[in-house]
Formats: sequence, C-alpha cells, structure tokens
Amino acid sequence: MSRKRRRAREEAGAAAVPSAATEGAAPPEQAVPRADAWLLAAFLVPNLGALACGYVLDDLPLLVENGRLHDLGRLAEIFRSGTWPDRTGLTLYRPVTQVVWALLWAAGGGRALPFHAANLLLGAAVVLLARRLLRAVGASPRVAFVGALLFALLPIHTEATTSVVGSAELLAALFGLGALLVWKAGRTAAALALFALAVFSKESAAALAGVAALLAFTSPGWRAAPRRALAGAAGSGAVVALALWARSAVAAGPSFVPPVDNPAALLPAGLRVLTALWVQVLYVGRSLFPVVLSADASYREIPLVMGPGDPRAWAGVALAALALLLARRPGPGRTGVLLWAVPFLPAANLLFPIGTLMGERLAYLPSLGLALLVALPLARLKRPAPVLLALGLVLGARTAVRNLDWRSADVFYPRLVETSPGSAKSWYFLGSLRASRGDDAAAVACYDRAVAIFPAYSEAFHNRGNALARLGRRDEAMESYRQCLRFDPGHAGAARNLATLAAGLPLAPPRRPL
Repeated sequence: MSRKRRRAREEAGAAAVPSAATEGAAPPEQAVPRADAWLLAAFLVPNLGALACGYVLDDLPLLVENGRLHDLGRLAEIFRSGTWPDRTGLTLYRPVTQVVWALLWAAGGGRALPFHAANLLLGAAVVLLARRLLRAVGASPRVAFVGALLFALLPIHTEATTSVVGSAELLAALFGLGALLVWKAGRTAAALALFALAVFSKESAAALAGVAALLAFTSPGWRAAPRRALAGAAGSGAVVALALWARSAVAAGPSFVPPVDNPAALLPAGLRVLTALWVQVLYVGRSLFPVVLSADASYREIPLVMGPGDPRAWAGVALAALALLLARRPGPGRTGVLLWAVPFLPAANLLFPIGTLMGERLAYLPSLGLALLVALPLARLKRPAPVLLALGLVLGARTAVRNLDWRSADVFYPRLVETSPGSAKSWYFLGSLRASRGDDAAAVACYDRAVAIFPAYSEAFHNRGNALARLGRRDEAMESYRQCLRFDPGHAGAARNLATLAAGLPLAPPRRPL
C-alpha cells in the first residue's frame, strides 16, 4: 500500500471517531424553513397599498415634469445632465436610476402603477439579499432570518419603497448588496460591475467599498489575496472617481445647499457634527419606535444643536460612544455597527453637509445594521416565534397605515403638516396644494405660515404673490414679489410678474397641478 493511500485511510478512520472537542459540542443550527417565503410575505403584504398610490413631492420635479425622461429617444441626455432639472445648485448624477425611470414611464404611459410595482419587486429582492448578506458576515441562520425579517418590516422604509423616486435607494441597495456578495464569492469583475451600477444609481453607495474593506479586517471570510484586494481597491476607487468627475461635468453652477432644506450646512463643523449626531438618535428612534413618521424635516422642524449645553448634544455623543463600544468587541455586534455607520457616512452630515438635514429614505440601507443588532437578543429567546409574530403584526400594521399617506396629493400634504408642523416647507407644500385646487385664500394663509417660520423663503413669497395676484390683491402681490427678489435677486418669474403688475397689466399666473 502506498504512503498516500495509507495516510488517506488513517485520516478517514480518525474522522469517524468523535474527538473530545466535538463530542460535547452543540449540533449546528438548522436553517429556518421557508425563510425566503416568510420574508417576502413580511415585506409585500404590508406594502401592497403602495400600488394605489400616485405621484407626490419629489416625484413631480424629478420625474413627472422632467421631459427628457418621457421620450426614449432622449435617453442620451440622461448621461449629460444631473438629476435635479430645476435646482442648479444641487447636482446629483444618477443615470442608472433615470434610465429605469424612463423605461417605466414608457412602459406605463406615464401612470404611477408601474413605478410602484417595480419598487415592490426591488424591495422584495433587497430583503432576500439582506438575509444572504447577514449570513455572509457570520450571522447564524436564525439571526440572519430575524434580522432580515425586521429589515423587511421597518415602517421607516416606506419613504424609500412607496415614494416613486425612492427607487434610487432600492436600486443602490440591490446592486450594492449584490456587489458585496459577489465579491465574497471571489468574482472581482462582476463585483466591480455591480458596484458601478450601485454608485450610478445613488452616490452614497460608494460607501459600500468601505464596508468591504472593513469586513476584510474584522471577518476572516472576507479577506482576499493581496493581488485581488489591490484590484478591488483600484477598481472601486476608479468607479468613485468617475462618478465624481461625471457629477462635476454636469454641474450647472456652484454647489449650494438651501438653508431651508438643511440649515446645518450654515453651522461651523463642530456644531454641525453635534446636530448630525442628534439626528442619528432620531433615525434610531423612528426606526425602532415608528409612532410618527414624516417625509419632511427641513427648517425648523428639527432645531439645531447649538452647543454642549443642549441635552440633545449629549444624547448624540452617547449614541456614538455606544456604537464605538460595540465596535470594539469582535462579533456580530461589531458588524451591525459597521453596516449602520459606514453606509450612512455620506448622508449623515458628519463629513460634509448634504441637501437635507434628515430624510427617512436615507436610513433604508443602513437600517440593515440596526436590524442585525436588534435581531441578536431576539434570536436568543427560547421561544422567539410569539415575539416575532407580535412584532410582525405591529410593524406590518404601521407600514400599511403609512403607505396610505402616499395615496395622493390631497392626502399627502395635509398629513405632512400634521407630522411636521414646525417645517416651513410643509406649509409651503400645503399652500401649493390649496392653490392648485383653486383656493388661493387658503394658499396665502399657508404661505404666511411658511414665511413666518423661515422669513427668507423666496419661493414661498413668489407663490404667495401668484395667489394674491389671482385674488386681485395687486399691491400685496407686488410686495410679495419684491420680498422674493430680495432673497433671490435672480428669480425670473418674480421679476417678470412684478414688472407686469407695475405696468398696470392684468396678471393671472397659471396654477401648478399637483
């Protein structure tokens, strides 16, 4: 008998005899039966109401009023322009998302139903990938299932899954999670291709390259050979550099964040960070206790943190300290913090100010890390099924109710004022709704509330002037246009309307449909 065959026989015999180390060990945890079916049901059933929803809020300027998305013959224009057609100071470059929108617009003839159906399919696919990623980062089958179940049920996700333009979040998550899983499987080229699709769906997906890099240090299963790691780093860096170059190439002017959208952009770095940490507390609170959810958190719904004397500053610091404490300990707790913090960095106002102080849609992908952290104690329960059922019913019902807020403009904007009464933009949007329905007197009252909250709100003054002009209150309309031009001297509409009234000519500005 050869030496090689004798060694193989000895190893086989040794394997047949249990060792002292393995004889008393617990058997490996079994996979959760029909896990994917349960996850799909948990996501789809509460969100089916989205199919009855229309276009609201950012859907209008980004899609409904964006003519280049309504003609497939103009697809090339998508790659030569930014996402926001009416805000030159805010440049976003998301050609993959816009191509998807153009195709869905053509397929559905401009109806909202195909967009909402596509969002449901994308959201369902992301939930399934979420479970696979949690398994890939070392979570047990039960923990991965519970984490993905919570991720599927979180009501804070409705802004991403029910809003039409929320598909940018869904596409970025779909391609980004796919890129991570494919990278771990050793397919470098495919991972880089998916990563590029994610970044050109939404810029913040670039942070997922950081997730992969950190996992290589914290999880042995994610470590790659030096040559492959170098290729991945170089490839992902090239994708991010290309995205930054494309964004700068299509920018129509200098970058500018309107204070009404994100007043923290005006703060010194230290105070901006304190405010941003407090906003992270709000994100966690709305994710775990979704009593009040709102699509608007602009000026002054969330007061800024102006120093260490504000208790909210210490709440934010405490959350950061807790995250650092969890990140110091190896295990799934560290991974949960990583999956929350790193994808959130580009949109958290910590490194730099972005176009909004807070947006629930921004928590979509990061909330997978929070779901993992919550899943860890739940999965250790001796009988988790009753607890998960109760959570499923509560969270599912809240998600279903939240979906109803997005049915139409007549439901959405009054609800926005209820959930964000301190926001100037909420009152501005309600005024726009009242004006579009022919009630200019009610519109003026709403615009008055908006400018009382934010006295430099030029667009509110412009729309207020339009409503006053239609009511025949010419002198008041002229003064409103003057106030608009005071805060926005380049506002062509206000200048034109003011000149018309000053010349004694009739003026009846058209109503914007909502």
